[in-house]
Amino acid sequence: MRNETMFAGFGGQGIVKAALLLTQAAGLYEKKEVAQTQSYGPEARGGACKSEVVLSSDEIAYIKTSRLDALVVMSQPALDKYCGQVLAESTMVIYDSTLVEEIPVNFKHTIGIAATSIAEEEFGRSLFANIIMLGALAGATGIVGFEALSLALEGNVPPKTLETNRKALKRGFECAKSPACPG
Repeated sequence: MRNETMFAGFGGQGIVKAALLLTQAAGLYEKKEVAQTQSYGPEARGGACKSEVVLSSDEIAYIKTSRLDALVVMSQPALDKYCGQVLAESTMVIYDSTLVEEIPVNFKHTIGIAATSIAEEEFGRSLFANIIMLGALAGATGIVGFEALSLALEGNVPPKTLETNRKALKRGFECAKSPACPG
């Protein structure tokens, strides 16, 4: 079992943090083989940013993605830049509908979640949007369990925000499973 996921957005959205949390949850708590890579533009905030995660039950010989199972995308420019890597018939595209307005019509598997709006309205700050999207990825695909992700938050987010991050994770997880969720 090999699973390839890409997180994409702009710098400052927590793209790399979400990928690292997925990697740690799968590697430490579910004993999967993991690899994570990242790249971003020369601008620290606001520039293009992506992080790729490969999870496997077997040894990973090639650490880059070549056949995306999931794309978690948090900005329209990121979708425009990386949509060529989406396999229209099979890749699950989970997008922040607050910031991504145009999804190619040929994408067969999409879930829109207003993660930035939910983060601002329910948790008081947009910085929780990446955690909402991470929860949505787990809820939509099952590639990693909710409990493993919740454990991975410990030591990776400021202690004073741990419970808010857990609530954001749960909110995203539930949104992926509910058609009534804002999207």
